[in-house]
This record gives sequence, C-alpha cells and structure tokens, in this order.
Amino acid sequence: MAKSNADGETTAAIVQKVRDGIEELDDKIVGSDVLLTGFPGFLGEHVLERLIELQPESTFYLLIQSQMRGLAERYLDKLERENPHFEGRWELLEGDITDRFLGLDEERYHELTATVGVVWHLAAIYDLAVPEQIAYRVNVTGTIHVLDFCEACESLQRFNYISTCYVSGEREGKIYEDELDEGQGHKNHYESTKFWAEVEVQRRSKEIPTAIFRPGIVVGDSRTGETFKYDGPYYLMKLLRRLPDWMPMVNIGKGETVVNLVPIDFVADAMAFLGNKEGVEGQIFQLADPNPMRARDVVALTLDSMNKAPALATVPSSLLDVALSRQKVEELVGVPRESIVYFNHDARYDSSNTQRELKETAIRCPHLSTYMQTLVDYFLRNPEKEFLDKRRI
Repeated sequence: MAKSNADGETTAAIVQKVRDGIEELDDKIVGSDVLLTGFPGFLGEHVLERLIELQPESTFYLLIQSQMRGLAERYLDKLERENPHFEGRWELLEGDITDRFLGLDEERYHELTATVGVVWHLAAIYDLAVPEQIAYRVNVTGTIHVLDFCEACESLQRFNYISTCYVSGEREGKIYEDELDEGQGHKNHYESTKFWAEVEVQRRSKEIPTAIFRPGIVVGDSRTGETFKYDGPYYLMKLLRRLPDWMPMVNIGKGETVVNLVPIDFVADAMAFLGNKEGVEGQIFQLADPNPMRARDVVALTLDSMNKAPALATVPSSLLDVALSRQKVEELVGVPRESIVYFNHDARYDSSNTQRELKETAIRCPHLSTYMQTLVDYFLRNPEKEFLDKRRI
C-alpha cells in the first residue's frame, strides 16, 4: 500500500508534480545507483521518498552514522511496507564523511565507485552556534571527501550538492543564483563553512557534473505541517505557547526585511526533479520563496494563527541580542540568540533560474499565508517533538 499523509495523499501522488516534467529527466541519471548522505534526516527522508518513485530500478546506498542505524532501519522498513517496489533496493552503510574513505573500508569504497552513478550530499551540521572547528570538519572537510568519492566514480552522471541561501552571509540586497564570493563576511560558523564548502564544490565542478541547491529556511510540509525539527520560525511558536494569553507579543526590530521560509515538500519536489533533470549541470538553484513576507508580517500571521493578540510594540533587535546573551534569559525565552539576526537582515534571494527550470512542472513554492495555519496546527498537536541531531542533517 502506498504511503498516505494526513490528507490521504499517497507518495506517488506527492511526486506527481515532479512527474509532470518526466520527459525532461535524464535517463542516465534515472537509471543510476545512488549514494545519499544525510540520512536519516529531515530533508534526506523527503528526498528519498521522491527518488524511489522517480528511479524505480535504482539501488540506494545510504551513508549513516552508526548510532542512527535503528532509526534508519525503522524508517526504511516503513517505507518498504508503503512502497513494495522499494523492497531490497537499499543498503545502509555505516560511515563518516569526515573520514577519507567516508568511514568505509577501502575495498567497499572502491566497489561503490564502480557502481554509483549519482551522489546526493545532504549531510552537514546545521547549528547556528556550532564551534568553528566542528563545523569546518563536517561541512568543509566532509564535502571534500564526498567530492573525492565523486571524482573516483567510474561513470558518475551527477553530483547533487545541498548548500544554503545563507552562504551569502552578511551581504544585503538582491542576491542572485550565480553569485557566491563577493568578499562578504558571515554571521556564524555554519554560514562560513557552508560557504567554503560551496567554493570547493564550484571549483571542482569543472571535472564533476554538478547541480547545487540552496534552500532558504526550511519549515514543515505545507499540506500536513509535519516536520522533524522546531527551529527557525518555530522558536516564535514555542515562545507564544509559553506566554499567558494576557501578555502581549512584540516585534523584533523594525521587521521590514523579508524572511525567506520554504516548505519541505516544495524543497524536496524541486530537488528530486532538478536533481534528475537533463542538462542542468553547472547550475545553481536558490530554492527560495519568490514572494517572501516581511518579518513583522510573519510575526503577525503567527500570532493570528495561534489566536494571540497582535504585537503591541517593537523591541530593538540590539536590546534583545544583549538580553539573550545571558544564558538563563535565552533558556527562559527559548529563542537562540544567533537566530535573531535573520529577522532583520536585508537579503532578498533571486530564484529566476529555479523558476525557469521548473516552469514546465507544477512545482511551485506556495505563499506562507496559505499554509502557516497548517504549520501552527501541527506544532500545537506535537509541542514536545524532539529535535533531530543537528550534527548531521
């Protein structure tokens, strides 16, 4: 039986938007065996669900950390029950991208280079407060090791690399998909190490057929609200849930800058299609909302969706930053200090190339106003949902 979500939609139906552009897919990629890092994870699971539909003959080699084996096996068993055609088409590989041979023994590593034709690299540390040394080891050194694997593959058709819009760092204004190194600084080690990783990916794309994906801030499914992690705008929901109804909320700073939120279903649909599309090697795709809302409007929409009173005042972001620098205040409020800057940073992400390559499909980023209530409803039904390990998502 095919998997159904809360609205009764099957996995096959979910990827129908991707199938609308099936004639544009590359047969060599669709028929290739796949190595995927970053599994199990928020994005990795959603991408895999779509890939098994688009690549019905492929074997999927899933690189996991040893402590994640139980979780990975439970998810894959469930996926097999819901998608019988996937049975026996996967193999879990316990490894580590920070190791030269991806944590595999050398013989197995070389066996894979002879069979794998597509590599998806999703593994990374997503943590705005991560120490530099740890972030560099995973995000940069780990990516270099995956690139080395790609270069060793005998018949690689595509390397699909997941970056982030926020490699733009401290840049402001409109940011285009073909831009990367503009001499910018970065707000944290997550941003800087993802930047240096993409620099290396672009440098080696002359030899490795590569497509690069830069998602915005990824939130839950626009149809069901389902998510595995409560970060980004969910910090606001957590704060509002703690506050008594009589206590008014405030805006953070002027709130005139936009916040680019994108639902996981749009991101995974776009990646699965473009990652298999013919002729997109060398292209960069900013998976961003082309019509993002201002920060103050996101706050207002969240308040309304949670039946809270409108914000009554504005607190300077600098004042809140000072307050959150005190650990007890940060723990009480439940909002990490590092996240505040994203509500008042004037970066606008162009996605013209992405929209052009998706135009023949039905894959579109929905406007936040059409699904915020769905995100909030899911959060309120599952307020204590555990976070995934930020070290490898």
